[in-house]
Amino acid sequence: MSLFFKKTKPWNEYLEQSRTTNISHVGDRVKDRLAFMGINQDTMNHVKDAAKILLPYKTEIVDQFYGSITSVDHLQQMIVNHSSLERLRKTMEKYLEQLLHAEVDQEYVATRIIIGQVHSRIHLTAEHFISAHHLLIQIMTSILMEKLHANPNRMMQNVLAIQKLAAFDQQLIVEVYMEETFKSFLIGISEMLDQFTELDTTKHLIIGMDKQIEESHSVTAATEEISASIQEVADHAIQVAERTDEAVLSAEHSKQVINSALLDIQQVGGVYDKVLERVNQLNQEIKQTQGVVKIIREIADQTNLLALNASIEAARAGEHGKGFSVVASEVRKLAEHTKDQIAQITSNMDSLQRVSEYVTQQISETGNLVDQSVKDAHYADSALQTIVSTMQKINHSTSQIAAMTEEQTSSVMDIANRNSIIFDLSKQSQDIAKQTAIIIFDLSKQMDKYRNTFFTINVKLNYKDIIRVAKTDHLLWKWKIYNMLLGLEKIDPNQAASYKTCRLGTWYYGNLPTQVKDHPVYKKLEEPHKAVHHFAVQAVESYEKGNFIEAQQAFEQLQEASQDVITLLSQLESTL
Repeated sequence: MSLFFKKTKPWNEYLEQSRTTNISHVGDRVKDRLAFMGINQDTMNHVKDAAKILLPYKTEIVDQFYGSITSVDHLQQMIVNHSSLERLRKTMEKYLEQLLHAEVDQEYVATRIIIGQVHSRIHLTAEHFISAHHLLIQIMTSILMEKLHANPNRMMQNVLAIQKLAAFDQQLIVEVYMEETFKSFLIGISEMLDQFTELDTTKHLIIGMDKQIEESHSVTAATEEISASIQEVADHAIQVAERTDEAVLSAEHSKQVINSALLDIQQVGGVYDKVLERVNQLNQEIKQTQGVVKIIREIADQTNLLALNASIEAARAGEHGKGFSVVASEVRKLAEHTKDQIAQITSNMDSLQRVSEYVTQQISETGNLVDQSVKDAHYADSALQTIVSTMQKINHSTSQIAAMTEEQTSSVMDIANRNSIIFDLSKQSQDIAKQTAIIIFDLSKQMDKYRNTFFTINVKLNYKDIIRVAKTDHLLWKWKIYNMLLGLEKIDPNQAASYKTCRLGTWYYGNLPTQVKDHPVYKKLEEPHKAVHHFAVQAVESYEKGNFIEAQQAFEQLQEASQDVITLLSQLESTL
């Protein structure tokens, strides 16, 4: 029964006072942690002693642990999203075995580092990890206290040893978790800044707005010209419509004149018919007169013959026939005279007949012309009617054109008004683009300032991490020059020239292992990095002198050199 009354030593005797450790095969940083927490080989021996009690309860410990964990919805969901309960149980069993095996070496430390990295990657908060880890310690200490309550001194030693080693694990895991988390934040912010440096849309947007404003001016001028042209067309259309009305009235009057002339021509045709009839009657009279003249000629010939016979008979009568001879002579003279007159009349009648025939022919031809004129007059009347109708349609269309041009003028003016609104909106958009550029640049500077705070804390960066950070710093230089060209940043040319003091230069010319400095990609990096700063200085100096074109050209050369730097850094990162 005396065992139940055993007492423990004073509490402070169980605490390590020397703050040293005799555990080797770990780095100086880990040894400092072990020493501070009073963990030495004796502690490891007490853990091994506790393992004899705890290992048989390994399954119960894991069951109790995950029974509590899975009761929390958030933690249960994390298990589902990133692993499985069965896999985690096996991992926890291995962790307990390694913890209770109590061999703190490089492998032991490496496993704790992996745990911290995994917890950071799956975003398990330090709060939940510490709570869960304390739960594990509570379960183990509860078992030890139950099983060793009869031996208080051993119980104290084993419980304290388990707590010390578990606390060391917890501190190491949380430290790695915080480092990895801070590093992920640093890399994440660096990547975000990398994306910012690729945002060249603000410049394009501002330039685009400038062009849009110029085009808006051009559209305004064009609409004014179009409006004036349309108005001129409308005026001409109105004049054409008015003149077309006059032409229609003139054509209708001409139609009336043609119709009147047609009637006159038709009357002339009737007169020609009557004249032709009279001329034909004249021809008949001439023919009858010619018959009478023929009879008179025959009578004259007979008279002349009788006068000749009378003269012969008078000559035979001698003195007695002288008187008769005189009469016969007079009769003969009368007959000759009559014959001469007949010949004259015959000649005149022939001329009259020829004239009559010519007149008849001319009247006939004139009649044909009159008939043709009548036909042409009818055709002209029909054609003129068509012309009048067409001109009336043209007049209607011209009136419509005039109305449409007025509508078009209104539409063009509406376009001009809307273009004026577009112009105002373009100016506003340009201002917004400039304000957006300022906001983005200010945000990038704030993010870079926040990013730089990570370098003030104890975040361990490997070579790949340093290269990633150097990439971002390098791209930020290009980003500053870009915003300088937008008028948003001022840069000291001397600062731009310092290729050895920038973060990439500091790393490049710093203490690097031989495997890095002897790498062929590393050796290629110096010249394009120098070129970046060289062109940066050119861009800054040209910009300060107002030579914006030269500044832009230097910036474009900077971009080419920068791309070479980024490519080489990426190659170096992938090979280390």
